Amino acid sequence: MNKMKLFARVLVLMTAMTSPIHVYAAASQAESNAAEKNVDIDKSVNLQNSINLTDGLAEENQASNVMFSPTSLNFALGMIAEGAKGETKNALNEYLGTADFAAYARKYMNAIKSYNTEDENYGYTSKLKIADALWVNHGLTLQDQFQKSAEDNFKAKAEILDFSDKENTCNTINAWCNENTDGLIPEIMKPDMLNENSELCLTNSLYFESGWSQGPWDVSDKKEKFGDNEETEYMTSIGDTYYENGAATAFEKFYANNLSFIGILPKAEGNFTLDALDIEGLLKSEPEYDEVNCKMPKLSFETTAELSDILGKTGLENIFSDDADFSGIADKAVHVSSVLQKTKLELDENGTKAAAVTAVTMECMSAMDTDPVVKDVELTRPFAFLIYDNMNEEVLFMGKVLTVQ
Repeated sequence: MNKMKLFARVLVLMTAMTSPIHVYAAASQAESNAAEKNVDIDKSVNLQNSINLTDGLAEENQASNVMFSPTSLNFALGMIAEGAKGETKNALNEYLGTADFAAYARKYMNAIKSYNTEDENYGYTSKLKIADALWVNHGLTLQDQFQKSAEDNFKAKAEILDFSDKENTCNTINAWCNENTDGLIPEIMKPDMLNENSELCLTNSLYFESGWSQGPWDVSDKKEKFGDNEETEYMTSIGDTYYENGAATAFEKFYANNLSFIGILPKAEGNFTLDALDIEGLLKSEPEYDEVNCKMPKLSFETTAELSDILGKTGLENIFSDDADFSGIADKAVHVSSVLQKTKLELDENGTKAAAVTAVTMECMSAMDTDPVVKDVELTRPFAFLIYDNMNEEVLFMGKVLTVQ
């Protein structure tokens, strides 16, 4: 292990040791994890699906920044997988990388408790919150086993609503959305998303907030070029980890709650896909270096994406069809009519806030040198990024930045 990777890991331990609250949470977590069922989940499948969907969103929005939350989508799909059978169940299992995503969800929601502390860093508290809910049209009866699994594994409670009162239904769901994203995403549903066949809506929210672990970045007071046609003021700092492969270089910068931001710069200028960057190989790389200098713009943008078409191209076309078998969910034959996700990112020199809400609507069928090796990763042209849970190999957010306007 090179010096900087070792330093980063030692730094994480030292940070935890300075906070009695954090140490207690970590100790309790270790005991709880020992009792958790071991879940066989293919993280390579998860990562590749994340890349494919982000590239798909970027293709549909070629002039805009995009961000996507794999974790939020997987939790929403994981809930409906609990009521899927036959080919529908097999397709969801293959996409999720496990035949028991519910067990993984329960384990991960327990694991993230240690990322929530009472600490505040430069105006940011340390939070990572996941919430789930079931919104049921009156007259639809959920299967007992599905409802129990949703509540036990996803902490999702069912609320009965009158979907014919579209405005009140949307207001209720949006209030939940606003509360669980700390106001960052106040709305996910609009009345025109519901019709006479709508019977069930499953929602997942993911909220992340943290200051940087080593204090604020420095911010320039002059503008410099970003890409070919824009100018912006940049932030600079020293990173914690450097990565490099044949297609990209990257820096990792830790947050106060030990999650991290990874900024990825393609080596080739011009348009790129995340798939071409070999992100899995990049994160496993161990280049030699002593220090990594980071440079990037502040970021503030949001993405709204209807994911049904893209998901259909990844092997999940069955869940949207009349052949879908969700007989384990309710007493009526239903299929997925839409999968909508909203994300929002606010990143500055002091820290980051990021949120995602996913809504799945279902309806009835009709070695070191002597001289220091210093690396630079300057995100001064289009780049990709992750907000990453390194310990659990969980990509919370993945994005592509084309513009700073």
